[in-house]
Amino acid sequence: MKTLKFYFTLLAVLIAANMKAGNVQYLVLDLANGAQTVVALQDQPVITSNGGELKVMVGSEVMVSASLGDVAKFSFSEDATNTALKEVLGEESRLEEGHFYVANAKKGDVVRVYTLKGQLVATQPVGDNGVADVDLTTLGKGLFIVKSAKTSIKVMNK
Repeated sequence: MKTLKFYFTLLAVLIAANMKAGNVQYLVLDLANGAQTVVALQDQPVITSNGGELKVMVGSEVMVSASLGDVAKFSFSEDATNTALKEVLGEESRLEEGHFYVANAKKGDVVRVYTLKGQLVATQPVGDNGVADVDLTTLGKGLFIVKSAKTSIKVMNK
């Protein structure tokens, strides 16, 4: 447990140092189950540890809540697309101007968008080109879960 607390403290110190340096814009947390969370440091995430539980929050939204033992690794990135997200979704998948483009998908599949409470709020079929253009601008601001046949990811719509 002391080792986990040491790593958590080191994480907090590195975040503070990198924010001052101005060269890092994202915290990337990889969990043992393969899930990945990317948090923009400009959103001023609050990272807490209580009873061996790591929680990362942005405002009132919980970005990740996991046992410290379930954190496989953490890193910092200058670009949110320089993460394992590319490996899962493909090079062409991206978030751009309120649209989330899911690439390398199978024609006929449907991409679904859910609120954090599990309410389905949008669907988008994959086009002939293997891309689904999910328009988040109509959903308002907040955190959404975008699910395709291959993966699911949390997306912040600002």
